[in-house]
Parts: sequence; structure tokens; C-alpha cells
Amino acid sequence: MEYVIVNFIENRAVMANGKKLGQTNQTLLIEKGNHNFSLDGLQNYRPAQVMAVIKDTTTITPYQITFNLV
Repeated sequence: MEYVIVNFIENRAVMANGKKLGQTNQTLLIEKGNHNFSLDGLQNYRPAQVMAVIKDTTTITPYQITFNLV
């Protein structure tokens, strides 16, 4: 398993490949590979989505994704 943190100013559901993965600002578990990340709810953030290859992560060094409020 791999680790990712999706940063956002609000608590939102994190979507990975169209399915809920967990909440923003928390360490989340995900399978190794290519993933498309977005947030649930209002589309008041940028970028609209992030495509990322998740591999070689640890709980100490998770993959970091940041969405910004617009």
C-alpha cells in the first residue's frame, strides 16, 4: 500500500478515480499506480483534478497533493 495526503483549506471528501478515498488533510492509503484525484462538493478549487503516479511512499513521506481555493 501507498500513502497520500491531499491538502485543502476545508475538510472535503477526497475522490480517487471517481470513488471516495477519505478526507482532506489526513494520511490516506491507496494502491500503487496511476490515480486521478479531485475533491467532492463545490468545484471552487484549482486544479480541477490531479493525475499522479503513486509509488515508493511511506507514512513519513506520503505523496502530497494540494488543491487551492478560488
